[in-house]
Amino acid sequence: MYFKEIIGHRDLKRRIRTAFRTGKLGHATMFTGKEGFGSLPIALALSRYVLCTNRNDDDACGKCPSCKKMDKLIHPDLHFVFPVINKKGKDPISDSYISDWRKFVFNKPYGSYVDWIKYIASENKQGGIFKDESDTINRKLSLKSFESDHKIMIIWMAEKMNDTAANKILKILEEPPASTIFILISVFPEQLLQTIISRTQVIPIPPIDSEDLVAYLELAKGLNEENANDLGVFSEGDLGRSLELIDRMDELNQNVQNFSYFLEYCKLQQTSDILRFIDTTLGKDKTAQIEFLNYILHTVRHNIIQSTIEKNSKNIGSKSLEKSVKINLTLVQAKTLLKMLTEALNHIERNVNARIVFMDVAIQLRKVLTV
Repeated sequence: MYFKEIIGHRDLKRRIRTAFRTGKLGHATMFTGKEGFGSLPIALALSRYVLCTNRNDDDACGKCPSCKKMDKLIHPDLHFVFPVINKKGKDPISDSYISDWRKFVFNKPYGSYVDWIKYIASENKQGGIFKDESDTINRKLSLKSFESDHKIMIIWMAEKMNDTAANKILKILEEPPASTIFILISVFPEQLLQTIISRTQVIPIPPIDSEDLVAYLELAKGLNEENANDLGVFSEGDLGRSLELIDRMDELNQNVQNFSYFLEYCKLQQTSDILRFIDTTLGKDKTAQIEFLNYILHTVRHNIIQSTIEKNSKNIGSKSLEKSVKINLTLVQAKTLLKMLTEALNHIERNVNARIVFMDVAIQLRKVLTV
C-alpha cells in the first residue's frame, strides 16, 4: 500500500509523512477510527515509507529492495499482531496466521474485524490477542533490525488484547528498543487500558470525504453517479461498507420503503402488522435484519445532519436514498434512538430472537416519537 493508493485524507497523509521526516512522529502512534476509514492502509503506507531506502517527499519509491518486499508484506523488519482464534493445530498467535493475514490484507485492506474472523473461522467465533502474543512481541523487538534502520510493529485491533497481553507490553511500549516504531490501530480505543493510550500519540482517522469516496466508486468500481452518491451517503465515509453494499443496492433502496411501513405500524401500535412485517419482510435472514437496523441508524444520523448543516453541502445530495424517511428529532431523541438501535444490532448479531428485538425497537420508536 502506498500513500497515493489511499482514498482521500490528503492533508492527513501529508502531516504523517512530514512528522516522520522531521522526527516528530512518536515511537508509538495509535490510529483510531472505523476500519473502513483507512487506518490499516495508512499504517501500511507509513510502514512502506519508513522502510523505503529511496523515499521522496510524497511517497515510497516502489523500486528499492525494501519496497519489493513490502509488495508481498514480507519485509523482515515489519511485524504484525492481530486478533486470532483458538483453532486446533494452530498456536493462538499472529505468526500462525500470517499467510492468511497477507492474503486478507491484499484482498481487503479496508476490511473489518468481522471480515477477518469470518476469513479464518468456519463458524461464529470470537478473536483475541492473547498473552503468548506479548512474549512474541518482546522477543522480536529485542533483536536488531535485519535490513532497515527501523523496526515496525503494527498491532491491528489493539483493543482485542486481553489484560495479560496488554500489561505485558506496557514496558516495551514505554521504553522500546532504539529505532522501533509501534503503530496501534483501534476502532474502540476506550476499551484499551488507559496506560496503553497514555503511551501513544493518538491520531484519529476521520471518515473519508464523500466527494473522494463517490469519485472512487465511479472510477474504480464503475458505478453510475446516482448509485455511487447513494453509497457515499449511506456508508458515511466508510469505504469497506460501501464495497460490501455495491451488489445490494436494490435491497438498500427497498429498506427506504420498508422503514416507512414499519414506522407507520409503530406509530399506530399495529402489533399484528409489526409481527407480520418481522416474519415476512425480514424473515429469518439475519443479514436482512442487520441491514434494516443499519438503515434506521443511518436515517436517524442523516436526519440530524440535515437539520444542522446547510442543504447545499456536498455530503448530502443523493437522488434515491435522499428520499429516505424524514423524522423530526431533537438531539436528545436522536441519542436515545442511536443507543437503542445499537443495542438491537448487538442482540441480533448474538442471535437473540428477532421477534423480541424488533418488537422492542417498535415500542421504543413509538415512545420516542410521541414524546
